[in-house]
Amino acid sequence: MSFLDERKALTREKRLSALSHFHGTLEGLIDETSGTEIKQRVRTLSQIHVDETIYAFNVLSKIEDAAIIVNGSVGCGNLGLSHADEGFGWYSTSLVERDTILGGDDKLREAVLRANEEKHPKAIFIIGTPVVAINNDDINSVILELEDEVGVPIISIYTDGFKSKTPVTGYDIVTHSLLKYLVDKAPEEKEDFINVVSFSESVEDLGAVVESLKELKIDYHIIPSFSSIDDIKAASRAKATVVLNPEEGEYLAKELEEVFDVPYIVSEAPIGFRGTKNFLLKLAAFLGIEDKAIEYVDEVEAELTKSLSKDALDGKNIFVDASFSKIPALTRFFKYLGGTVVGIGSPFIDLENKKQLSKLDFLSKGTTVVIGNGQYFEKANALTKTETDIYISEFEGSSFAADEGVAVVATKNIATFGFKGVQVLHDTILKALRFSEVAALNESRYKATWKKKSGNWYVKQEVS
Repeated sequence: MSFLDERKALTREKRLSALSHFHGTLEGLIDETSGTEIKQRVRTLSQIHVDETIYAFNVLSKIEDAAIIVNGSVGCGNLGLSHADEGFGWYSTSLVERDTILGGDDKLREAVLRANEEKHPKAIFIIGTPVVAINNDDINSVILELEDEVGVPIISIYTDGFKSKTPVTGYDIVTHSLLKYLVDKAPEEKEDFINVVSFSESVEDLGAVVESLKELKIDYHIIPSFSSIDDIKAASRAKATVVLNPEEGEYLAKELEEVFDVPYIVSEAPIGFRGTKNFLLKLAAFLGIEDKAIEYVDEVEAELTKSLSKDALDGKNIFVDASFSKIPALTRFFKYLGGTVVGIGSPFIDLENKKQLSKLDFLSKGTTVVIGNGQYFEKANALTKTETDIYISEFEGSSFAADEGVAVVATKNIATFGFKGVQVLHDTILKALRFSEVAALNESRYKATWKKKSGNWYVKQEVS
């Protein structure tokens, strides 16, 4: 049965038994996730972290001809402030205490009509927040009342900000709504393009992937980030679907395959030589252009290898903090450059992306693992105990590592995908090493006595 039969997407905890609380070794994590379900833990001390509402907002804000309404209090309505420098606009119902008691339907109607009048969007998204979820405001009645009047789809995004500890649930919720209310349900025939599923990738990463697709003359639509409403509607007409980050986009690809008969070409993230080659050759095999792809891959790889220093990380201890589906490709690349990966971190691991564990057999079973959303104090503890030299992270908020005297490589706004990503990541690491002596002079923000604590001191082992 398709998950689209449900009114809204299930949380990652319910659907895939996602674990977002773990601090131990790689061997311990393998044992922890070995069954058909993953035992949940309860964190008794939690530092600042993002939630699924923020993730949903971030991806919807990258759809070019849509309007977003944040249905909630003033605080929740400020979700878009991080996008202000991009010239991005959004709307907020700015609910106050009276609205939470008597209902905020009037403000939502006003926001929908204003968004339609000012932006003339092709779709309007209403993002749910904790206040509305608790009060159970009837958003659907407003949608039914206004959809004919405004003449474009009005789509509710059922986020609430507190039912899931796994923020990637926000991507699932967006996916569910797009497939259920926007994608063309009865495409007449398939067209000659592929869906490239992207949620969190930067413009730099997408550019690196697109560069290879253009070289191979493969037509594509990127969805849902950096797409149009028409691109999303056309997803059911694609020849096939590929996913850049499986743990984020696999839900969309699998439902497109099950419900709309769009084949899903399963591959790993296109990171490093092996990951990029695997991604391109699987796509080429499906399209029947293997010979052309092999020639392209061999030529680029041979040229690129000449400019890489294979001992760039010789003698260096590396801690990699990224989506778990990217961890194998990243750690392989850093080993290729001569480094030793002593620790890995990720926001969560679930039944789907735990298959990446089998691809980490080249790492020591004693490698430190921190699974947690945010939780910088845990990672600071781990960096010290593993004597980390370089902390490589795709997430915001890496300054704590520099405070521990560790060189930081932030990958959020650089290309890490494709063959271009190989060169950029290599050069960025060399640059970071040149500043490593400066980092070593920094003072830790945490007391030495605190960092002697066990990594699991704040996590209950049972679910209460």
